[in-house]
Formats: sequence, C-alpha cells, structure tokens
Amino acid sequence: MPRFNPVTDIPDLTGRVAIVTGANSGLGYQTAQQLANHGATVYLTTRSEAKALDTIRRLEEANPGLKGEGRLHWLLLDLSSVAKAKKAAEEFLQREKRLDLLINNAGQLAGDFELTSEGLSTIMVANHVAPFVFATTLLPLLEATAKLPGTDVRIITVASIESSEPPPTTKFDSFDDFQNKCGSDSNVNGNTAKFARFRQAKLANVLFAKELQRRLDAAGVPILSISIHPGSVGTEGAKNLIRGFGVGFLWPLVSRIMLSPAQGAITQLFAATSPEVRREADKYKGQYLVPYGTVGQPSAVARREGLSGQLWELTERAVAEIVQKGSV
Repeated sequence: MPRFNPVTDIPDLTGRVAIVTGANSGLGYQTAQQLANHGATVYLTTRSEAKALDTIRRLEEANPGLKGEGRLHWLLLDLSSVAKAKKAAEEFLQREKRLDLLINNAGQLAGDFELTSEGLSTIMVANHVAPFVFATTLLPLLEATAKLPGTDVRIITVASIESSEPPPTTKFDSFDDFQNKCGSDSNVNGNTAKFARFRQAKLANVLFAKELQRRLDAAGVPILSISIHPGSVGTEGAKNLIRGFGVGFLWPLVSRIMLSPAQGAITQLFAATSPEVRREADKYKGQYLVPYGTVGQPSAVARREGLSGQLWELTERAVAEIVQKGSV
C-alpha cells in the first residue's frame, strides 16, 4: 500500500470540529496544520494564550487562506492536574455543539520523579490521568456527534514505542501504580527509573485506547479509538530530552536519523482521517498503529487479559477521589 500522504489523501473535513492537544510545536502543530488546511475547525490546546496566538499566527502565515476563516481557535489546557484538565474540557463544551476528532497528542517525556499536588506522579498525570479526564469529559459530546448523519468520529491517542517495554510488575490495581518511582530512592532520578516511568505511562495510553474502544463497542457507539506510535521524531522535546541526559552534543548526529515532525504526524493523521480506517473499522479500531499506519503488536503486558479494564477503573477511582477531596 502506498504511504498515506496527508497533503493529498486527507478528505475534505469542512464542517468537522477537531481538538489537537499540544498543538504549538512538533507533531501537534503538523497535525493541526493538516486538519485546518483540509477544512476542519481546529481547537489548538496550549498551556498559555501567548503560545496559542503565536501558533495561529504561524498557521495563517503558512496558509494565508486560513486568515479570516474563523476556523482556528485556542483552548487553554494544562495537563499537570485533573482539575485543570476537567476545566478545559468543560470550557470547550460551553463553546461547541459538536466534536468529530480528538487527538490526544500532548504529553510529557521522561524526567525527574515528582508528585503533583493531587498526589500522583507528574508523568502519569500528564500522559494518562489528565488526558483521560479531558477525553471522558468530552465523551458525551463525541457520542452525540457520532449519532448525527454522515459523521465519522475518532479519538486518537499518541503513545510511543517505549510502551512495548513497561516494567513487568505493572498491574494498575492501586494508587501506588500512579505514584510508582520505578526504582529505589537513591536511583529515583537515574535514567533507568526515568524511562521505566515513561514506559509505564505510555503503556497506559495504549490500554486507554483499547479499553475505550471496548466500552464504545459494548454501547453500540460507532466511534473509533486508536493509539499510535509516531516513530522516532526529531522534535524540540526530543532535543531537550537528549540535552537533559547530558549528551546534547550528539543531537546533530541523532537528528539526522530521526523522522521530521511532518513525517512523524503521518500515522496519527492516517488514523484520524483516512477513509480506509473507517471502511476497515474492524481492522483498525482499538489497535496500536506504527509508522506509517500499520497495525502493530503492543507489548505482552498490554495484551494481558483484563489489564486495560483495571487501568480504567483505577483511573476513575483516582479522579473521583481528587474531584471530591482534592487529592488521593
């Protein structure tokens, strides 16, 4: 099959409404750009108004046809807490009557261990718990949109190849799993522990998409939920990560063998817009896709019977406790 080309292969998206989280740079920017260029109304989520307005300016400079169209909007979304993620989703619900595409693109790369004020690890909150809250708060609108004639509603979650090697002890049956240091106190910020936490959080992305699809199917809702690995992409985040490990001098060499952000966005754009994905829904829904739009094999842990359901239920319990008490 020829590689999906977003410029020529994305169908007309006029009338459809999309949210792209983390849209100010990298994969998010490229995704928002292609959706807008093909007619969608796109909400760009960023952590500040200044970043959002700058992103809109750059998109309009790249495609002057977007100016004055009123199809580029911004939404403040801070994935550092459950409360902030819920607030952003509720604001969107006040502003729009439909939602066709949700691209869960924003996340956090491997870093030092820290707990949020709500009592969960920052990397698990940014990559899974807050996006879970954002998506599930929007789910009633997504479901309502899916009932309209001629719609094609999809939820795409950006995971990572790192999800394929999570800690084998991962179980997602207590809040400890959302506070996991993945190492001893003395080595909590060593590279091994940092990447173990990241892998566990990205595993949660794959499990979330899988379980969401199971629940949608059980309810008879024709929404597609898909997780993807974009490839090894030379984003600013990747550059900062390499610098953080003290080997920034290798970036010029490493970046040559990585995908560009435009190439990295191909798989999520394929999952979000390709008519083939809807035509062959049974092949793609609930799956984990790898470049470029191929159904991949998630890790043995991700395939463990019942684990996706355990994660969903644990996340719901954590969110309920945070909403009620402010922390777990």
